[in-house]
Amino acid sequence: MSNTLRILWIAVVVAVLSSCSTPKDISYFPDMQNGQVRQIADDKGIVLKPTDKLSIVVNTKSVEINNILNLPTTSQIIGYSEVQSLAQSRGTSGYTIDEDGNIDFPQIGRVKAAGKTRSELAAYLKQTLEERHVAKDAVVTVEFLNLGFSVIGEVMQPGFFQFNSDKVNILQALGMAGDMTIYGNRKEVVVLRTDGDKQQSFVVSLLDTEELAKSPAFYLQQNDVVYVQPNSYRKRQSTANANETLTGSFWLSAISVLTTIAVLLFK
Repeated sequence: MSNTLRILWIAVVVAVLSSCSTPKDISYFPDMQNGQVRQIADDKGIVLKPTDKLSIVVNTKSVEINNILNLPTTSQIIGYSEVQSLAQSRGTSGYTIDEDGNIDFPQIGRVKAAGKTRSELAAYLKQTLEERHVAKDAVVTVEFLNLGFSVIGEVMQPGFFQFNSDKVNILQALGMAGDMTIYGNRKEVVVLRTDGDKQQSFVVSLLDTEELAKSPAFYLQQNDVVYVQPNSYRKRQSTANANETLTGSFWLSAISVLTTIAVLLFK
């Protein structure tokens, strides 16, 4: 066999093996060690923003005061069957934060809600009600009504998910979406975050535990979009003839080409 033919044969074999290779970086956190401690990015939880919808319940010893402070439930429960049944049983008051970041609360008036966490807003309302002698020893509970995030791309169950706590990290979000598929790019997961008329993007790696813990996108905020990009294997599948190397037609074509070259060389 001539050197030219040998080189062509090696090139074909290398191309076949590379096209048939499986993607690496499948396991999460390959750098993690047993007992390792790392600092997670400082985050106080979900910060309220304009257009957020809240359920606010005030409970006191006085039924009359409760009826004054807890608004009717019909206006804010359209489309939320679970919230509706809960609201009707507990006297939930529904509030939408306006464009200026305020809500209008009974016996208090305009209250700045944007920029606070739900616990901070609850503490402020409780303190204000007591200072104004409206209610003593009130228990104020603030819950989210429409706050959530989206997970799309290479996951088992893409969709919109509501927050079930003040802090939901990106790993919990992926778990709620059924985890990544085998085709998900674990090295470059994109988080899109909208704040008013601005959108910020973060790229996080599930292969680098230290950097993931430090990322501002480790904990999600309302309306975040988590996009799991396809890995190189999936991208190749989406291109024309990407899987030819796995079919008999490819091998027949390769043998035909090599045969033609051999005939030409050894004439």
